[in-house]
Amino acid sequence: MHLYWRVIEELKSLGETWTFSDPALQRNYHLWLKKHAGAIAQCLSYNTFNPSVLFEYKGIRHSLN
Repeated sequence: MHLYWRVIEELKSLGETWTFSDPALQRNYHLWLKKHAGAIAQCLSYNTFNPSVLFEYKGIRHSLN
């Protein structure tokens, strides 16, 4: 679910929207969000939050393609 959250945040920064068509996936995603709400709030509360940094590993940026 963490990967879905990262992709959704990246899409939000690009002005895109995301919808789940599978009800089970949507339910599990919302349960995951509730369970990890504190950590997500900390991540989003930083003033220097940049979603593109989420896809960076050891200084190398990864493409979504």
